Amino acid sequence: MPLATLYLLMKIVGKVDKMYPFLLESLSMKFKEYIDRTHVFTVSQLAESCGISDSSVKTTLRRAVAAGQIERARRGVYVSKSGRFAAAEVDPFELVSSIDPKAVISFHSALEAHGVAHNVGSVCQFRSASIKSAFEYSGVSYAPFPPANGIPTQSVRGRGGLRTTVTTREQTIVDCLSHPDRCGGIEEALMSISLFPYIDAEALKKVVSGKSASLAARTGWLLEQKADKWRIPSDVLDELDEMAKGGPFKLDKDSTESHGWSRRWRLCLPEEEGEVGKWLL
Repeated sequence: MPLATLYLLMKIVGKVDKMYPFLLESLSMKFKEYIDRTHVFTVSQLAESCGISDSSVKTTLRRAVAAGQIERARRGVYVSKSGRFAAAEVDPFELVSSIDPKAVISFHSALEAHGVAHNVGSVCQFRSASIKSAFEYSGVSYAPFPPANGIPTQSVRGRGGLRTTVTTREQTIVDCLSHPDRCGGIEEALMSISLFPYIDAEALKKVVSGKSASLAARTGWLLEQKADKWRIPSDVLDELDEMAKGGPFKLDKDSTESHGWSRRWRLCLPEEEGEVGKWLL
């Protein structure tokens, strides 16, 4: 029975004064047990798990923050600093997934989740329908982007053991080529992408299909450069070539200079082709 309901029942029978200390002790025990086993939680999750009213939750949280048992990550979201979590840093991906289980780790953060990021940053990027404003916690900036319907995702296990949704390798490549500014710049994006041990060329072609000719050209150029390592079938390159009609295009869409040229893909490169090729480890 929820504690709030029990409190009301006892008030009706006139026993509330005698039992009030018991209620406080019971609430305190439930709360302590909860934060000992739950690293990140929302106010609604705490209220539902412990069966306490909104007013009791607010009082309990205020006292726990003052006592150093928990920390406020953002409005309505808290991180436990109790028990085994006393000295534990929260996994940014776990924090995001606790707030919005449907969030998708994306862009440079997806490279980090896949273990291929050339440099690890202090920004956690994700797509979310419910988290719309950026926030900071414990030295990490959290940057939400609007959700994208139908993008391929997969589940990975974070440091804290919680499973997190992240874009697939193939979608991550498309995101890097489409938005290098969200992936540390084109050099960082290519150096990171290149560390994937393999990719599904057919799956990548499917993600690119129906999108812009410039994206097809960038993807085709990348796959041609990595053809031996990733064992890319020649027919996939030919199909991407068909998608990349027109041009010229830019490998880095935000670049204002062009120092190299890929003839097959009609692609302007930010540096000479040999130099850009060195970014592909």
